[in-house]
Amino acid sequence: MIDPTLEFLYGLHNRGIKLGLRNIEGFLKKCGDPHKKIKTIHLAGTNGKGSTSSIIAKILQKNGYKVGLYTSPHLIHFNERIRIDGIPISNEKIIKFIESHKQTLIESSITFFEATTALAFEYFAEKNVDIAIVETGLGGRLDSTNVLSPIQTIITEIHYDHTHILGNSIEEITSEKCGIFKNQTPAITVNSDPRAIKTIKKHALLKNVKVSFIKKEDIIIKNQTPKSVNFTYDMQEFSMPQAGSYQTQNAMLAIKTCQDNFHNLTNEDIQQALDQWYWPARMQIMKDNFFYDVAHNRNGISVLAKDLTEIYKKKPLGVVVLKNDKINPQLIEKFSTLFDKIIISTISSKDILNKEEIMKNPLLKNFQFIENLNEALTELDKLEYSGAKVVFGSHYIAKDVYNFFDFSFDNGII
Repeated sequence: MIDPTLEFLYGLHNRGIKLGLRNIEGFLKKCGDPHKKIKTIHLAGTNGKGSTSSIIAKILQKNGYKVGLYTSPHLIHFNERIRIDGIPISNEKIIKFIESHKQTLIESSITFFEATTALAFEYFAEKNVDIAIVETGLGGRLDSTNVLSPIQTIITEIHYDHTHILGNSIEEITSEKCGIFKNQTPAITVNSDPRAIKTIKKHALLKNVKVSFIKKEDIIIKNQTPKSVNFTYDMQEFSMPQAGSYQTQNAMLAIKTCQDNFHNLTNEDIQQALDQWYWPARMQIMKDNFFYDVAHNRNGISVLAKDLTEIYKKKPLGVVVLKNDKINPQLIEKFSTLFDKIIISTISSKDILNKEEIMKNPLLKNFQFIENLNEALTELDKLEYSGAKVVFGSHYIAKDVYNFFDFSFDNGII
């Protein structure tokens, strides 16, 4: 039974977040230092880490490489976080790892994410992957994945998020993300904010890192439909089988990374892999004109709303559920200006903005509130509207959303 094992693992959440590498380095040593036995690509950033990681994994997987993929958080099953060639780790492997190290986990201060990271590295080493694509959990410099010596680092787009931990300025947040830079290891980024670029260049100079800058303005979107986006970059043309202008940036980070490190790949090889790419909860169509997206910060929500407006030529309608540390005046302003209608909802979780917090927050008084998410989705679904409808926000709502749309996510294979 996986449930008692996961219950024990989730119980480590009570130890909170411990920033720093001492804990994880000690634990990995007990595991035989599996992270030193695998070739890796390491990603940090605010938005786009999961999509970029999964695109790299798909391109390499479809071209003959055995690829590990470590992302977080999961949508439905814990196993989704750790995959080889798109297939989630088995319950048996998770149980074996936890049972093997249970005493150490009990007696130490290892956190949930540190234990999960060690599990991923041990699994990838045991299965002898050709390459593992690893995204940070939080930040970069002090994230437990930062024990790696990767062949490539990637900084995806940086915006305000987790400011209580990473800092209140773009410069501070970027500095934390750049903590994954390794001496003389190439890096690539798609950031356009001058503050982020200046900070990236400063950290690159300190570690003798050559950084490739993909300029957003050089990515030209040719066409976007509810199910696809076509774009060009540097006289190359590609298409993605999911909508989202932001996915063109993630795709170019992934494509350039693969081109720079795996020289045998042609553009045709890459496009054939992109055609088979799938990453759930990113402008995912649940039914005609009704989308699901995990956008949960200012930038992510802005891009989501603008893309849907561009496709349908009307502002979207939305249902949103947010974590209680995400709410701020700038975010609420996006609800008012970018959506034709917003319904605020909630689910039962200590981390989610609850009914009492919603009702007493003056910023939210002008929005409709439907406490039960199922009822909120039903309300939105029945509205006659020729534009897009979207449910978005915290990853925690995935199970409720998929249940509402009777969408099977049983095997989680991507």
